[in-house]
Amino acid sequence: MEDRLIEGKQWKNWLTGAGIAVGIYLVFRYILPLVWPFVIAGIVSVFYYPLLRKWLKDREIWSGRKKQWALALAVVLLYFILLCLLFCLAAYLFRQGQSIFLNFPFYQAKAVCLFKNCCCQLDAFLHMDRGMCYEYIKNAAGNMWSNPDWNVLPRVTGYSVQMAGQLFRFAFEIFITVIATFFIIQDYEQIRSRLLLSEDGRGICRVLWKCRETFRTYMKAQGLIMLLDGVICTAAFFIIRQPYYLVLGPLTAIVDAFPVLGAGLVLIPCIFYLLFAGELGKGAVLFAAYLICLMTRQITEPKMIGNKVGMNPLLTIISMYAGFQLFGVSGFLLGPVGVLIGKETYRLLRRRRTEKDLYIS
Repeated sequence: MEDRLIEGKQWKNWLTGAGIAVGIYLVFRYILPLVWPFVIAGIVSVFYYPLLRKWLKDREIWSGRKKQWALALAVVLLYFILLCLLFCLAAYLFRQGQSIFLNFPFYQAKAVCLFKNCCCQLDAFLHMDRGMCYEYIKNAAGNMWSNPDWNVLPRVTGYSVQMAGQLFRFAFEIFITVIATFFIIQDYEQIRSRLLLSEDGRGICRVLWKCRETFRTYMKAQGLIMLLDGVICTAAFFIIRQPYYLVLGPLTAIVDAFPVLGAGLVLIPCIFYLLFAGELGKGAVLFAAYLICLMTRQITEPKMIGNKVGMNPLLTIISMYAGFQLFGVSGFLLGPVGVLIGKETYRLLRRRRTEKDLYIS
C-alpha cells in the first residue's frame, strides 16, 4: 500500500513538473512577446525603486506630491541617460564608419589583391593557367549584376519601408515602456503590499526575487566576461597595428556575448585574411586572442552564473542551449530564467501540497 502511495506521489510530481514546463514554454512563446514592454518596465522598477528609496527616503521629498514628482523625474532621467548613451555610441560608430567609407578604395584594392592571390594559389593547386579562376569569378559576378532578375533597388526599397515600420513600432513600444515604468514605480509599495497579503502573492514575490537575483548575477557575469574579452581583443588588434582597434575590440566582445556566434564571427575572418596575406605573426596573435576568449567564456560563464543562482554549471549550459534553440538569442537568458521559475513554482506547489496533506491527516 505504501509503495502505491509513493508511486502515486512520484507520478504527481512528474506531472506537476511537466505541466509547469509546458506552461512556462507557452508563456514565453505566446504571451511574453505581447507584453514585453510591461515586463521590461517591471524589471526596471524592481531594480530601480529600491535604489530610489535608499537615496530619497531620509529626505523630506519621500512623501505626498514631492515623492510622486521625484519618482517621475527619476524615471525620465533614467531613460534620458540611456538614450544619451545610445546616441553617443551610435555617433561614435558613425564616425568610425565614415572613416572606413573614406578609406574604402584603399581597402577595396587590398581585398582585390588578396583575392587575386588566392585565385592564383587555386590555379596552381588545380594545375590551371594563371588567372583563369579570377577571370571566371569576375565574369560570373558581372553576369549576375547584369541579370535583370538581380535588381537590388526594389529589394532595398522594400526593406527600407519595412525597416521604417519596425523603427516606428520600436519607438512606440519604448514610449509604452517608459509610461509603464512610471506607473509601476508610483504604485510599487501598494503592489508589493497586496501581493504579500496572500500565500500565492508571497510565492510570486519569491519567484520574482529569485529572477531578480538571476538577472543581476547574469548581467554581472556577462559584463565581467565582456570586459575581459574586450580588453584582450582590443590589445590583440592594437598589437597587430589595426587602426580601428577601438571599434573591433569592443565589437568582438559584444558579439561574443551571443550564443553560437561568439568572438569567432569577427576574429576568424580576420585570421584567414591575415594568413592569406602572408602575415602569419599577426594571424597567430588574433588566433591566441580567440582561444583565450573561447576558454574564458566556456569555462567561467557556467560557473559564475550557476554557482550564484543555485544551478550547477551543466544544468545552466543545458538551459542556455535549450532556450536558444526554442527562442533564439533571447532564449540564452530566458532558458536559465525559465528553469528558475519552474524550480520555485514546483517548490511552492509541493509545499502547499505537503501542508494540505498534513492538514487532512
